[in-house]
Amino acid sequence: MNALPPLVYPVIHHLDAPTTFSEIQVARTCGADGVFLISHDGADLELVDVARTAIRENAGFPIGLNLLSMGCVRAAMMALEAGSDMLWADDMGVDSQGLTAAGQEMATIARDHPHLQLFASVAFKYRPHEPNPVGAAAHARAAGFIPTTSGDATGHAPDPQKIFAMGEGGALAIASGMTPENVATYAPALTHILVATGVSRTEHHIDPAKLTALIGKLKQGSAV
Repeated sequence: MNALPPLVYPVIHHLDAPTTFSEIQVARTCGADGVFLISHDGADLELVDVARTAIRENAGFPIGLNLLSMGCVRAAMMALEAGSDMLWADDMGVDSQGLTAAGQEMATIARDHPHLQLFASVAFKYRPHEPNPVGAAAHARAAGFIPTTSGDATGHAPDPQKIFAMGEGGALAIASGMTPENVATYAPALTHILVATGVSRTEHHIDPAKLTALIGKLKQGSAV
C-alpha cells in the first residue's frame, strides 16, 4: 500500500503555555514529524495564542490545531490566522453521504489554502455510527481532506480490516490506539498517525521512550 512509513504527529493535550512549549521540544527530540495541539478544557483561544508563538519558534516543524469548542469553518480561520500547518476537526462536514454545507465551505478552504492540511474525522469514536467508512474516506479525499479515523474509544485500536479497507483509496490518518507494540500492524495502510495515549506518561506529558520506540518501529519496518 504505502511505500513510505506514516508521519507521526503526537497530540499534545494543552495544560499551560510552558508545558506545551516543552512537550513540543520533546516530540521534536524523539523524531516526530510534527504535533497537534488540543485543549480538553475549552481553552481554545489561549491555545491559538500558544500555537502562534510555537509556530514562530519552531519554523519548519508542522504544528496543527484541534479547536474543540469551534465549528470547523471558524477553526480553519483561526488556524490560518495563527499560521498553522494543519487543522483537525471532529466534524468537518463529511461522511459517506457526502458534504454538508460546512463541508462544502471547508472544501473551498482546502482549495484556496493548499498549505493548510485538513484532517477530517470519519468513522470516528463518539460520533454517529458510520455505515460506510470506505465511502466516507473517499468523500473526504475528494474534498481535499485527509480522512482521519479511530477505534471505538480513546486509546482503543480499530479493527485492522477497517483500516486496510479505508486506506486502499489513498491518504488515511488514524487517531487512536497506536502503540509501539501494534503500530507495525497498521502502518502499511496509513499515511499519518496522530497519537497521544499510546506514547504518554500523563495526560499532558509525552513518554519519550514510548514515542521513540513507536517511531523506531516504523523506521525499522520501512527498511525491511
